[in-house]
Amino acid sequence: MPETILIVDDTPANLGVLVETLGESGYQLMVAEDGEEALAQTAQTRPDLILLDVMMPGIDGFETCRRFKARPGTRDIPVLFMTALNETADKVKAFSAGGVDYITKPIEHEEALARVRTHLTLRRLRRELESELALKERFMRMAGHDLRSPLCLILMAGELARRQPAVTASASLTKSLDSITESAAQMRRIIDTFLELRVPTATSGANGRVDLNLLGNAVIRQHTHAAERKQIVLSSEWTEPLPLARCDAALAYQAFTNLTSNALKFTPLEGTVVIRTRSTGDRVRVEVQDTGPGVPVTERSQLFQEHARLSPRPTGGEESNGLGLAIVKHLIESQSGAVGADFPDPRGSVFWFELPAR
Repeated sequence: MPETILIVDDTPANLGVLVETLGESGYQLMVAEDGEEALAQTAQTRPDLILLDVMMPGIDGFETCRRFKARPGTRDIPVLFMTALNETADKVKAFSAGGVDYITKPIEHEEALARVRTHLTLRRLRRELESELALKERFMRMAGHDLRSPLCLILMAGELARRQPAVTASASLTKSLDSITESAAQMRRIIDTFLELRVPTATSGANGRVDLNLLGNAVIRQHTHAAERKQIVLSSEWTEPLPLARCDAALAYQAFTNLTSNALKFTPLEGTVVIRTRSTGDRVRVEVQDTGPGVPVTERSQLFQEHARLSPRPTGGEESNGLGLAIVKHLIESQSGAVGADFPDPRGSVFWFELPAR
């Protein structure tokens, strides 16, 4: 299907040039003589690209473009300004209004056609990429849902097996089953985290009210076995009373568990991990402090980035995919929170997140 171009210009000579050039190239054309008419037409029909004159009666091209960009239906349509203005300030104003390019008057056939083709190609490629990403995400979420059922069966089977007399009498079998159960539980947490991920927006932030001390106690119970396996002392320091955090409890819990499991993973045998809460004005903070190797100064800028390759390695042979901290950043920032890390001692780290207080 031919792509549609809206031409907005009140000068017959310019319209004639563009209609002839673009029409002969096979594009469908819409024409408007001023900004108000262009806005009215696009309320009904969505063009693939807009050629917009700057100097017009009524609202000028800059204001017309700003209104296009303020409406959801036309926000993503590329706008090319047509202007005789050659001052840099005018060009900057065009881009600030939302334009992607400009064509200088008097209009040259070949230049106009080349710029139109370029931006229509970019729009097609972006649409194809967005479609592919949406398809991939849909597939991954379906796969995540399908994987949860067999993992639940593994967890149930492991629990039943541990109750068998032959297993309870064998320390090695018990240890192996504990490892299987813990690994399956971690896989399920990863899947649950993926399925809950949300895209942060300017208006993100849950309306729930959450006691992070209670959440922390649940996190400690969940990670007690992992700490005992490495003879790590896992303790807490709760601030009482602690203001409630304004957040989604499930997402905050996932961030909490990621920081805690990360600390246990990088803390050596017989080390310590301390989880604490504190109130900082209009924010509530969670801190997870470990006695691991810390992070070299030269690598700290990579923290919270996906697949960051840092030199510190897990101390007990655990797997590390470089996603844990990136997930924490996503989960917390989607709720108007903040994340960070401090390194107060030669060794060890304090990873933290803050959420708005009620």
